[in-house]
Amino acid sequence: MMYKSVSLKYWLGFLMLGIGLLSCDKANNTLPKMLIEDFKNPPKAYKPMPFWHINGELTTNGIRQQMKDAKELGGFSGISVLPLAPKKNGRPGTTPKFLSPEYLQRFQDVLDTAEELDMEVILYDDNDFPSGMAGGQLGELYPEHTMKRLDNVESTVQGPAVLKEKLPDGELLAAVAMNPKTLERLDLSEYIKYNTINWQVPGDEWKVMYFVLVKDSYHKAYPVVDYLDTIAVRKLMELTYEVHQENFGSYFGNTIKKVFFDDVGFWKHPRTWTGRFNQKFKELNGYDPEPYYPALWYDIGPETESVRHAFFKTRAELLAEGFPKLVGEWAKANGLKDTGHPPGNYDPTPIDMNADIFKFYRHMAMPLTDAIIGYQFGQNGHKLISSAADYYDRPVVSTEIYGAYKEKSFDSLMLYRSAMDLFSRGVNFVVPHGLWYNPEQVYISPLVSPYSEKLAPALPEYSNFVGRACTLLQGGKRVSEIGVFYPFEELAGWYRFEDPANPRQGFFISPETNYMEISGMLTNDIRQDFTFIHPEFFLDDKYVVDAGTLQLKNKENEQTYKALILTGCNVISVKTLEKLKVYYDQGGLVISTGQLPYKSSEMGADEQVKTLIKQIFGVDANAPLDGNPHIHQNNTSGKAIHLADANEAELSKALAMGPTPDVAFSPNPALSSDFGKFNYIHKIKEGRHIYFFSNSSDEAIQTEVTLKGDFKLFEANPHTGNITPIKNSKKVSIENQSYTKASLNLPPVGAVFWISNEDLK
Repeated sequence: MMYKSVSLKYWLGFLMLGIGLLSCDKANNTLPKMLIEDFKNPPKAYKPMPFWHINGELTTNGIRQQMKDAKELGGFSGISVLPLAPKKNGRPGTTPKFLSPEYLQRFQDVLDTAEELDMEVILYDDNDFPSGMAGGQLGELYPEHTMKRLDNVESTVQGPAVLKEKLPDGELLAAVAMNPKTLERLDLSEYIKYNTINWQVPGDEWKVMYFVLVKDSYHKAYPVVDYLDTIAVRKLMELTYEVHQENFGSYFGNTIKKVFFDDVGFWKHPRTWTGRFNQKFKELNGYDPEPYYPALWYDIGPETESVRHAFFKTRAELLAEGFPKLVGEWAKANGLKDTGHPPGNYDPTPIDMNADIFKFYRHMAMPLTDAIIGYQFGQNGHKLISSAADYYDRPVVSTEIYGAYKEKSFDSLMLYRSAMDLFSRGVNFVVPHGLWYNPEQVYISPLVSPYSEKLAPALPEYSNFVGRACTLLQGGKRVSEIGVFYPFEELAGWYRFEDPANPRQGFFISPETNYMEISGMLTNDIRQDFTFIHPEFFLDDKYVVDAGTLQLKNKENEQTYKALILTGCNVISVKTLEKLKVYYDQGGLVISTGQLPYKSSEMGADEQVKTLIKQIFGVDANAPLDGNPHIHQNNTSGKAIHLADANEAELSKALAMGPTPDVAFSPNPALSSDFGKFNYIHKIKEGRHIYFFSNSSDEAIQTEVTLKGDFKLFEANPHTGNITPIKNSKKVSIENQSYTKASLNLPPVGAVFWISNEDLK
């Protein structure tokens, strides 16, 4: 095992204790026998279940042999069967053709083999990605239900004049004239009859814009469904989900327990729109959107940010209540758990990729983060998915991992680096990317397979490592004492279509937006765990302000935040600030990291935002500051700290003005490079505190850990399955609170669990 060659010497001190597995004879000094046994030999449900790209001609014997090798040589407990469409460059797809009678026979072979080998099959819902093509059938049978986009067909007219012309092709959603100098806008709908406009243009120059809905192009082999339209999605599901139910429904809930969908969103289609958009907009926002469509492309004056927020909030609701909801309902009705992801779920902005990453997972049983492209790509965004799962009280957070990593640089250590980084960010179920039916024609590297010469020897122990980690990390509640506001209003208020300064999808954000940097700073540098809070969800009854804390009231995954961070932004909701002020007034700690907001996501309420900011932080939102922290306090011990320069040192000092953290490191390790991270996650499960410490770097970590509480601690090694008592712990008192201290020694690319035997019930 590659791991041993790197780190064996660091574990010898623990293994030489020679006590092996613990029994449960002495109740106060041991862990339950079942926990010890499951950790040593993790149940199959917790082991990795990779994508199996079936790129070639399926045969009964080929299926059986490859599944047998996946289990016996790879240690995998299941597979996700991923059919592939043929590529234009001649790369083979799946034969027989997806959903043909012959294909369904081969899928039956997969299920028969899975039953024989006691493996699980994850039902992948389409032919390649993104989901929503039905192997080409949707475009053939229901072309009216494929994806649509919003176009702005515009021209400049100099008045006074008469404008008489045919409307452009497509469904007209709005027709607006805007004066570029004054920003005055005129709704032209009353001048349109029989697909022709006849308008007496007043003096001055006018930009005439027709906003039309047209059929979109596609970026894969086949057209994709209109994800925002429930009628369209139901038609798609008849062609895919229902076909699988009719043929294989008897396997649901046993051999097939999960269904997977892929890249549902706006990748390469940032202007995805739908026919009932205006109706939904009116329902949500209470006014007609037609005169405001120019805001999607242009600055229309003081209303610009609030209008854009209304538009993109509407699109987020349509997507959330479209494909993901219908699939989630179908899965639940059929005894399955649904998992999957939109594109760019880790990117700085969701607006042109997935609409709103929190709302996307509203109806999903197992939110999933797509950890692809390369090691650490999008790393600061993965907490968005686990934070959404926290809010929805979902016990399992999955990941599709390793896809598109470079084959040459991918080794057995990379299996561990990526996995442990994600475990520390809330993931607890792993779908590696992956196996290939024809390993000689892998076109999305790397090959994570028993047929990979360099990875095959490491796979069985890697699978056990994943299984042990997921055994302990699934379920329970995550201890997080810091809430960080997800700046959705800022992201939506800033974004506009076809901006020439837009670098790429998922990355068009204002210069003031720094929530991703704060995410990395807290996780990788300051090392205090946190949870993202959606500002709209913050208004729910689930978030309760109580004596200087904010409590997330869930059935299982409860959290109590003792510090709230408002990251840099220009736009925020008045209602969000009003509740934040209640928290501050009751003694809460609020920290701003950069630009304070001065515009409202509600139309015409900018002055209220400025007033509330002054009341909370004691400064004007746009007042020039000298760069030093500004501290504003009230008579209930509430503190509002404005950090104009949100660096690690200043943020650490600001957090130190709050309570002592539940996990602290002395010294706080400083790594010499950014390749690899030292992280942790703290959960409470079945009355026991579980701490996971991970070191994905090439450096050894030695530090003292201080934990809030008086514990008897055990060390559980996910690399070996051994559990031993920690003998060097000591009890201390800090501010009349009991703490436990112990030394932590982590080798390069190594991880460990600490488990308490304390029963909190």
